[in-house]
Amino acid sequence: MLEFKDFSLSYGKSEKILDRVNLAFSPGTVHVITGKSGSGKTSLIRAVNGIIPEIIPADLSGTINYNEKPLLPMTISERSQLIGTVFQNPKNQFYAVNVKDEMAFALENRGIPREEILRRIDYYADQLELKQLLDKDLMTLSGGEKQRVAIASVAMMDNAVYVFDEPSASLDQHSIQKIKDIIVKLKDAGKIILIAEHRLYYLKDVMDSLCIIDHGRLIQYNRGEIDEQVIEKHHLRCLETPKECELSHKTYRQQDLREKVCDEKAACLCKNFRCRYKNPYTKEIREIYDMNISFEPGIYFITGDNGIGKSSFIRQMCGLNKKQKGVTYWKQRAIKKPGKVISLVMQDVNHQLFTESVYKEVALVVNDRAQIEDALKTFDLWHKKDAHPQNLSGGEKQRLAMAQAYGSEKELVILDEPTSGLCFDTMCRVIHALKKMKEAGKLVIVVTHDYEFINRTDEGIVHFDKFRRLGGRH
Repeated sequence: MLEFKDFSLSYGKSEKILDRVNLAFSPGTVHVITGKSGSGKTSLIRAVNGIIPEIIPADLSGTINYNEKPLLPMTISERSQLIGTVFQNPKNQFYAVNVKDEMAFALENRGIPREEILRRIDYYADQLELKQLLDKDLMTLSGGEKQRVAIASVAMMDNAVYVFDEPSASLDQHSIQKIKDIIVKLKDAGKIILIAEHRLYYLKDVMDSLCIIDHGRLIQYNRGEIDEQVIEKHHLRCLETPKECELSHKTYRQQDLREKVCDEKAACLCKNFRCRYKNPYTKEIREIYDMNISFEPGIYFITGDNGIGKSSFIRQMCGLNKKQKGVTYWKQRAIKKPGKVISLVMQDVNHQLFTESVYKEVALVVNDRAQIEDALKTFDLWHKKDAHPQNLSGGEKQRLAMAQAYGSEKELVILDEPTSGLCFDTMCRVIHALKKMKEAGKLVIVVTHDYEFINRTDEGIVHFDKFRRLGGRH
């Protein structure tokens, strides 16, 4: 039994993030923790696994017990024997270079026999479709592939408690189903599972309770109480699975690209784009894509399976894949300095936050105070203008990076998984901001697996569908 008794958490003199939380979680149950971006979901998980207060200082009161034994006096190392964690950013928990080594790492430290380690690797690699990745360098994987490796590495540790922070954030629909299958297996094995998550649809039939954090209070709904009225009351993401096929007539798939998309006179032309990677262990060369594609001003969503090449494509547009061939043209001119033309919001926004305050971060690219205020208010960050960017939640960091792109005068905006840590209200703010940028004549390219987001925006889609060559050479 995992119990919270009158548990409260705050950072310094700020208002309480969690206020007198009382909860009890039994073995063999799944509990989803949700709420608005920045409400305290990640803070609660960090208090369970010990990151708070051992690494991130915070003021705590009350108790967290596992089988009546207090967790708060225990170190992270001691808690790790009981609790396994999958972080929102999987790179934060990798220790090895190779996928197979990463999966074996924790079990080797525990002295598990080699035969048992190999058996677990084989089992979870099969469950999460990782066998073709076992010999790969972790840093060459897509965001979604890294997420699956992190989940497999933690699931195979056989802990009593598992906590997941936004596990579906970077995953396609197929991979989300695989995660659901793993969660069901852990539940059937008698584990206690806590999941901080905005996307609820894939957990609808699995969760035993839905815990909503609202201004420090925690409101718990048990399985039979979770319905559309609860979703609407608390402004949560949908319970029903978003329809992947519910796409507008502007959808462009492989067969359409040759005729409809590739235009030498388009506002943006990606010409002779070719991407291939060599496996450093097997020396095998994998061709990701070979294509031409063009865009006019407006909003385009790029979708497709994890590892298909979506992030590689936008990195190539921005000149970040130096070894890959191809030229990006903007208004018939080759882009020689992408930073002057393109505003990129990365999948991991920690790589692009540099200053001491939220206000200064936007001021790096926007000079006018009124425009800075508008950008921050558009993404509900004006009240955080004096906060340090690294003290924000994952969703708030995402919104800050988008506020920069929104306020910037650059006409080409690229967003990689912009809704990965965002609640329903903030997703709607992002949709509003995208449409404002479209009205301003900008080209906005969005890489995402979030079909709820796509369907609510109703714009053109480019579907990366295991292609090799799209369009003709010009």
